[in-house]
Amino acid sequence: MLIVGAICVIMIIYFNISFMGSQQERFLQRVGDGTEHLGQEYPLFFDDGSLTPADLTGEGPVLILFWASWSARSVEAQEYLVGLINQSELDITVISAAVKDDADYIIETIGTSPEDFPFVIVDGTEHYNDVRLPGLPSLIAWNTDGSLYGAQLGFRQTSDYDFLKTLFEIPRHE
Repeated sequence: MLIVGAICVIMIIYFNISFMGSQQERFLQRVGDGTEHLGQEYPLFFDDGSLTPADLTGEGPVLILFWASWSARSVEAQEYLVGLINQSELDITVISAAVKDDADYIIETIGTSPEDFPFVIVDGTEHYNDVRLPGLPSLIAWNTDGSLYGAQLGFRQTSDYDFLKTLFEIPRHE
């Protein structure tokens, strides 16, 4: 009986690791070359109007972070990103795409007024659902010229943050 239990535990671990890898792979397939996401229109959360990530390219890299105040990993990823922005001299524009969230919870989570927050806050729910993103947080980044830099699903381990660290080492395009 003990052997059967051990085999079951090993199989569960194997299938969980396999599933996480396939989620990242499916996410990257859905992102493709990033063009669809770069042109996606997002309603501004605290203002009238909308924007696309393409509207913000040209000055520096553009990131869109899909997150939610009810997701601890999302909040952690956003806080980490705020810290990188504050330490960086690189001109990076971050779009904070709130998913299935309420304005009051967003303000409570960011800890400041939206005007003082370093990111543009948009409603990412519709696009998140349309693309069937597999989880939060999810991040898509474009280079200054609008080409896809990369995408990352989830931030569970310290090594997952290496994606952000390497993005912040992109040389400026003069």
